[in-house]
Amino acid sequence: MITILIKIAASLVLGVLAGFGAVYIFNKMPAAWLSDYDAKPPAELTDPHIQRVKGFPWRWIYAAGFSCLLIRLSFFDVQFAAAGLFACWALLIIGLADLKYMIIPDQFVIMLAISAFGFIPYQSGLMQPLLGALVGGGVMLMVGVLGGAAFKKEVLGFGDVKLFACLGLALGLTGTVVVLIGASLLSGIGAAIAMASGRAKKDDAKPLGPYICGMGIFYIFIVWPFL
Repeated sequence: MITILIKIAASLVLGVLAGFGAVYIFNKMPAAWLSDYDAKPPAELTDPHIQRVKGFPWRWIYAAGFSCLLIRLSFFDVQFAAAGLFACWALLIIGLADLKYMIIPDQFVIMLAISAFGFIPYQSGLMQPLLGALVGGGVMLMVGVLGGAAFKKEVLGFGDVKLFACLGLALGLTGTVVVLIGASLLSGIGAAIAMASGRAKKDDAKPLGPYICGMGIFYIFIVWPFL
């Protein structure tokens, strides 16, 4: 009973720190991290008085989400919970950055890749992370090349390729395939709803990162512990 109470208390404390920390870091990170290479950051990013993400209610929402994630995963395995928190925290920042500014910060993609070391004991084999990275990055690269040739414009940024390669490294082949299918379906549904409601046009650029990150968090939080 004491062990259970300690796990719950630790999960709540770490969850609040992760949720509050995500909002703080996103609002305070250098503007250059949220801009294209060698591009001058817009005023919105350099103005210290502008909150990129509102503190209320988002830090509490994120804190509640991370607390639930840790409580759930800690009863599965404490090391898996730590790796899951590390990966999901990076995925949240990446998803927010792509949603708001159409950019995927390399710094947090590297953080996601580092989290892969924590998931190694839960892979079915040492080749799984490598296969996940090859399939995830390879499929995104192929879509980008073929889509660019077909539509004569960039349809997928290289940031998405790097994101999926590093996510595949963390999730392994099975997780990569699940996230790939799920993100593709959700992005298609989201684009259809946006166009049907008049909030977007057919040729508008639409970020894929939030769908990839959302499905990655869903896989770690819901699917993987049951496999």
